[in-house]
Amino acid sequence: MLMFVHSPGCTLNDKTVSVTGYVGQSVLLPCSCSELQAKPHTFRWIYLNNIKEIFPKNETNRYTDRVQIFNDHLPGNLSLLISHLTVEDGGGYGCEISNSIHKDIDLTVKGCTLKRQTVTVTRYVGQSVLLPCSCSELQAKPHTFTWQFLKESKEIFPKDETNRYTDRVQIFNDHLPGNLSLLISHLTVEDGGWYRCEISNTHFKDVSVEVKERLPFVPFAVVTVIFLHIFVAVVYCRTRKKVYSPGPDRVHYSRADGDGAVSLQ
Repeated sequence: MLMFVHSPGCTLNDKTVSVTGYVGQSVLLPCSCSELQAKPHTFRWIYLNNIKEIFPKNETNRYTDRVQIFNDHLPGNLSLLISHLTVEDGGGYGCEISNSIHKDIDLTVKGCTLKRQTVTVTRYVGQSVLLPCSCSELQAKPHTFTWQFLKESKEIFPKDETNRYTDRVQIFNDHLPGNLSLLISHLTVEDGGWYRCEISNTHFKDVSVEVKERLPFVPFAVVTVIFLHIFVAVVYCRTRKKVYSPGPDRVHYSRADGDGAVSLQ
């Protein structure tokens, strides 16, 4: 059952609301007077986990430059916008217009958990390769992350410590904050090996890349000429065999005549 609590000019719906946000993103904590043109004399937002005010006064120092009222020019809209979310921001919040009149919001902040399955990718010299890495929650963006080439134990993104990957690597996230996949272009044999997508010392994913040499390119015209030569040679050999295959020799004998002559046929 819904209940409404009153302050002169402002009525709040005191039903607790659950809101989900993602690390690195922003979230709006809803709170408003039933009459959006009615503005309470005073109001504040409290982080209930430690009973500290976060707006308008910031008693925690954690929310400095991260909170603002999002009222869309409506005096009775007291909703609070929190940006650059962290996992630590999760918990209970109170929108309070007096000691006895408030609305509670339960905020859940989902962070980045990597899908740890090892992947092996095969490509050829000169091609591009996409090294897959993503958070289980694609809207969750880790605070920081790096890609490393394990063969040399060096970072290649965002900083290239090898100087071999300059202008050849970029993040391919398709507008999803939790997609950390790395695109490597113009592959060389030396690029083969293990790569690591890391968001912390204990949270990472490894990808194996095998780069093969391309097979020699033989133009189609050359292949056609070779095939025709072989075809003609086979036909010639078969035809020659039929034409020049003689039958078996036959010798006819006759007995000698009385005068001793022998005739052969």
